[in-house]
Order: sequence, then structure tokens, then C-alpha cells
Amino acid sequence: MSASIAEVREIRAQIRHWRRGRVDTTLMEALSDAYIAVFSALVLGAMAANVIINLHVITSGGCSSVSCLDARDALGWLFGLAAITVVLAAARLLGPMLVTPAVGTWLLTTPLDRTALVRGRLVGTAVVAALVGAALAATGAALSAYPADVIGWLTLLAGVVCVLLVGAATVDQAREGPVVRLLAWSLGAVLWVGLVLVARDSVPALLRVPAVAPLRVAVGVTAVAGAVLLVLAYRSLRLIRRERLVSGGMLLPGISGALASLDLTLFYDILVARHWRARSSVRVVRGRGIGASALVWREVVRLRRTPQVLIALAAALVLPYLATALGLGHLMVMVVTFTGFGAGVGLFTSLRVLSRTASLLRCFPLPAAAVRGACLGVPGAVLVLWGLAATPAVHDAIGGAWATNLAVALACGVVSATAAVRWMTSRPPDYRLPLITSPMGAVPTSLYFSVLRGFDVLVLGTVPLLVAPTTNGAAVSMALMAAVLSFLVSRP
Repeated sequence: MSASIAEVREIRAQIRHWRRGRVDTTLMEALSDAYIAVFSALVLGAMAANVIINLHVITSGGCSSVSCLDARDALGWLFGLAAITVVLAAARLLGPMLVTPAVGTWLLTTPLDRTALVRGRLVGTAVVAALVGAALAATGAALSAYPADVIGWLTLLAGVVCVLLVGAATVDQAREGPVVRLLAWSLGAVLWVGLVLVARDSVPALLRVPAVAPLRVAVGVTAVAGAVLLVLAYRSLRLIRRERLVSGGMLLPGISGALASLDLTLFYDILVARHWRARSSVRVVRGRGIGASALVWREVVRLRRTPQVLIALAAALVLPYLATALGLGHLMVMVVTFTGFGAGVGLFTSLRVLSRTASLLRCFPLPAAAVRGACLGVPGAVLVLWGLAATPAVHDAIGGAWATNLAVALACGVVSATAAVRWMTSRPPDYRLPLITSPMGAVPTSLYFSVLRGFDVLVLGTVPLLVAPTTNGAAVSMALMAAVLSFLVSRP
């Protein structure tokens, strides 16, 4: 083992020597880039903390009932559980153990001990998971106005649980079992049940403000279990196949490129491509109809092939009712539109294909507007029906006549559908435009605004509903969305 470790160190030293001999960045340039990154992180962190504090101050004034206070107490636990679920889902997506394509080509093909090659990545993955989970859990605990000592112990517990899950996911990756997938779905189901209980004003005593003593015991027990699983994960590193390590690492270049160009739709394309590569094949379904009706039928077939999108959309319906239980008032309208957009954007995959492949759009014997309209008909109808399903939550939040609430909920569904169309039909940055200087080099002027696509339509359609949650406000919002949708569908 010691000889193998020495060989690994020699190879790493050779690679390090080769890289340093070809460095084209000075030390001052590297320090300047690091200063910009640290300063940006501090500014964004301060802004996020200020938003959290102001949101708590604004919403706490309207939360005086017993049900609202119970919902606020449960919010910290739900945030912590959501953080753990997100970390586990990311671990399932990326490995959690992964290597870059270069490492997979240069090092993993050598007859060396794989444990010595990737053990540092196990520690790094555990640290990153603990930091992400702890930050999200601390955010939820701060919004719930927990005492300072409870926030600290709850944050520590979330970080330790994330380390435990990384160890379990690594062992499962080495043995290629279904444990992580089942555990992720189980945590998601538990989180959804907790949200439903809070929305129905049935908060159990377990979800109220926790005491410090049980949190200390839970942290100690979880830390011991996490240490045991990390040891098992370390011993299992040699069993992970090269294909499993490289498959997750192959996502990193594409994801980093998409995030560097601020192209969130490209990031979505990468995840969709990975999903369908893993599935590899589908059952062939005979088409129906001619012209635009044939494209409408294909959208129905697409929904049958990806029922998980409909399941996620149905599960997300609990969030508007949760916002009502938290006493957000008219802000609940924003929760409806943003939730519908986030959960339903996957319905418009065909529009994404047509926007990325203009040659395919020209192959249809129909005008471009007719093709886009046929492809967005079924997904748009699903989102509008989803918005109508949130009518009771709208009624509890803004009050008034049911006809007015129905119009507001209908407008929310239209806004979500239009924002999803805007996001899916967004085009890549145009490098023919004038370039501006940035730390990343010369970038087009449209690059920084590409990240706002979709969200700009959400704000445009939600503001009339926030200002006037009435029938007139809903009419104004739907008129604006009709104009935007007409432009998006008919543009060349």
C-alpha cells in the first residue's frame, strides 16, 4: 500500500511540474481573480442575509394566529430536511465520487491504487456537502426565528447528516445498489408530507421549536454514524468502476461552461441529455392526426413518457397552500407564479428542441408560429389548470369573491406558462454584438441579461396581481402575457 501511495505521489508530482511549466497567469493576476471572487461572495452573502432578515421582519407582523406561528416553527425543520434532500439528490446526480475527464484518462487508466487517487475527493465532497446543507438549514432556522443556540445546533446537525449521506452514497456507488435512489425518494416523500401537514394546520409536536438537549444527542449519534460510514466509504473507493467515476465528472465541463456563460437553459439541456442517455430507449408510439394536431398528440405522448414532471407539478401544489398558512398575504400570488414556473418548465421540452435546432423547425410543412403554438398547447393547458387548482389558496390569502379569486388564479397559471415559454425559447448569447471587458474576458452585452430570461416575464405578469389582486388586475396581467406570448411564438 505504501509503495502504491508513493507511486501516486510521483505521478501527481510529474503532472504538477508539467502544469507549472506551462502556466500563463502571473501570481498577481491569480490574486486579483481570487480577490474578485471572495469580494463577490461576501457581497452576495451580505445581500442574502439582509433579504432573509427583512423578509422575516415583513412577514412576522402579519403572523399572529396560532396556526401561523406553528407553521413558522415547522419551517426550520422543513428547510433542514430540504437541504439534506438537495445534497443527496446532487450526490446521486454526480456520483458522489467523480473525477474530471483528464484525471480519468491520465490517472485512472494506470495500474495504481484507486483509493490513493480519489481519497482526497471524498474529503472534499464531504466538506462541500456539509457547508451547503448547514447554510440552507441555518437559513430556515433564521426565518423561523429560533433561538441562537437552537440555530447553531440545528445547523451543525444538518451538516453532520449531509456528511453521513455522502458516506452512504459513496458506499452505494461502489456497490452499484439502489439505496441512494430509494433514500432520495423517501426523503422527498417525507418532506412533502411535512409540507402538507403544515398547510393543513396539523403541525405535529415533533416539528415545533426543538430543545437543545435532544439536538446535542442527535449530533453526537449522527457524528458517530457518519464517521463509520466515511470509513466504509474509504475502504470502498477501490471498488468504484472507472465508468462510474468518469460519468459524473463528464458533467462538470458542460455545467461550468453553462454557468460561466450564465446560460441556465444550457444547464437544463445538459441534465436532460444525461437523463435520456441513462434511459437509452423508449417504446415507439404510433402518431395520430395531421398537421398541427399531430404535434399536439406528440405532446400527449411526451407527457406519458415523462410522468415524473406531472408528479412534481402536482406535489408542488402544496407550496401555495403553505404560503397561505405562513400568512404571506398578497405575496402568495408570487409564490404561485414562481412555483408553477419552476415545477412546470420541464413540460416545454419540445419548444427547447425547436429553439436550439432551427433547421428542424424549418423542416415542418407549417409556419414557425403554428409549430410553436401546437407544441405549447398541451403544456400551457396543464399549467393553466394547475393555476386554477390553487384557487382556494388564493381565496384564503386575498379574500373577496370566488369569481375574483378564480380570475387571479387563472392569471397566475397564464403567467407561469408564458415565463416557461420565454425561458425555453431563449437563444444563446450573440457574440456578433459589441463586446465588453470582464474578468472572464470579452463577453457580449446580452450575456448578463440572459440569466434573467423567464424571470423578467414572471415579474411583468405578477406585478399587476400584487398591485391589484382583482378581476381588473388579472385582466391586465393576462393581456400583457398574451402580447408577450404572441411575440415569442411569431418571431422568426
